[in-house]
Amino acid sequence: MNIVVIGAGGIGAFYGMILHDVGCNVKFIARGQNLEYLKNNKMKVSHPNYTIEDNIDTYSLDEFISNNSPEDIDAIFIATKGMSTESISQKLALWTKNAKSLPYYISLQNGVDNEDIMEEYYNKEYVIGGLTRLIVSHTVGLGHVHCEGGVETLIGAVNPNEENNSFLENLKIVLDKTQTKTIICENIKLELWNKLIVNNGVNAICALLEEESGPLMKNEKTSKLIYGLMSEAALASNAVGVNLSQEDAKKMFELYTKFQSVKPSMWVDKENNRDLELEQICGVVIKNCEKQGLDAPYTRTISTLLEFTYNRQRNK
Repeated sequence: MNIVVIGAGGIGAFYGMILHDVGCNVKFIARGQNLEYLKNNKMKVSHPNYTIEDNIDTYSLDEFISNNSPEDIDAIFIATKGMSTESISQKLALWTKNAKSLPYYISLQNGVDNEDIMEEYYNKEYVIGGLTRLIVSHTVGLGHVHCEGGVETLIGAVNPNEENNSFLENLKIVLDKTQTKTIICENIKLELWNKLIVNNGVNAICALLEEESGPLMKNEKTSKLIYGLMSEAALASNAVGVNLSQEDAKKMFELYTKFQSVKPSMWVDKENNRDLELEQICGVVIKNCEKQGLDAPYTRTISTLLEFTYNRQRNK
């Protein structure tokens, strides 16, 4: 397969390199220092069970669009922060406007709105939702990503048909050659909201308190806050017809007690002075609760405190 990965951070680098390792023709799209480094150096992904290191063709998005044809690409993985989805979609829509065939557009991002944004600019049948779980993956240096975990990938067409189902089956065959597990989902939006329950539960509060998820889950008082955050995410899903129940939130909370302690991405972004995905995670919960005439007090409190303290820190 001819694969493009937009975003060479923890998730993008991991998927790009495991696909390269099993024989796919992979190109990275990056920016800033990462772009300049990868143009002249190897990308390295280290895992307790393996290490993959090689030179990969890397471009800026504009360079890639100028030098490549949509007909030559099978799939584009989007692994950027959710705040970049619309600008990327706009550029890819122009690039593919007169194409005879389209690449599939696969989101591996946090949040539940990315696919909706993509559908505004891209042929709906070519939009694939995706998420990762059981993986902890962080950039530890330029061109070096370290990850741990068994790694499961859930993928599914937002608007299923025979053609995109065939594509997903072929993609699964390729991914099954890697040391990961891939699951094709009939209802990918449901799975995205299930992940949002977890993200809303731990991401912002871990960043605010600068503590991993494990100690907060074990503490009687902070675990109740996490449960409240998860419950509000399930409630928010009712505004868009996904209709997760409080029992679903309870199941996700109980399941998460069995997960390994992690340092969520929002805390890593805070440490590296990057923009936080507060709107893509907490903002979605608040907005969709408000649509139902409800408040989301746990989510509003934690996200507001994090936003206020982080902005004060950055403005010093």
